[in-house]
Amino acid sequence: MKAKFFTTTFLLLFARGCDFYSTSLFFFQPNGMSSETNPLTRFFGVGWNGLIIANLILVGLGIYAYYFYMFKHVVQRPRVVPEKLTEYVSQIYYNQTGKFFGMFYLWPKNPKVALAHTGYVFVHVAIFGSLLATVHNLGQFYQVPIYGAFRELVGRPQFVIYGLFVFSALYFQFKVWQQEFDMAKAGTGF
Repeated sequence: MKAKFFTTTFLLLFARGCDFYSTSLFFFQPNGMSSETNPLTRFFGVGWNGLIIANLILVGLGIYAYYFYMFKHVVQRPRVVPEKLTEYVSQIYYNQTGKFFGMFYLWPKNPKVALAHTGYVFVHVAIFGSLLATVHNLGQFYQVPIYGAFRELVGRPQFVIYGLFVFSALYFQFKVWQQEFDMAKAGTGF
């Protein structure tokens, strides 16, 4: 478990470093900030120092939550294992069935479960998203022909990148739920 934690943490830091490197290629050129798609820069005018501080805070919190998931989180075994994944998720977050959609607007009754799952999802999505952003930035900066063809095909690659980012968040969230649901059904992992 320690090896998995350190490997994933290293991949996260490496991927974030790659993203920062590829972003810096544009950022320090004249008018480089004007083409930046990061919402902190685009909408709030946050500069390089602000991006570094925001990333240190977010990545630090993400690593802490992932540490909690790996070493402190115990998969909950409900009194009666439900038949459907949504019922299981409702039980582990709210201690009752029928509250699955409450996850989108209610604070969970078991915030430690939410913290653990957020750590798992954040780390994996941040790695995937950082590598996507790196490929985008390097392809654009070095004017890689195949990336240029991709840009012409989709028009605005940032929408594809953000779409893949959201899809990966949903994928990893359902993946962690499914893993724990399978463990609960099998009676293992407790």
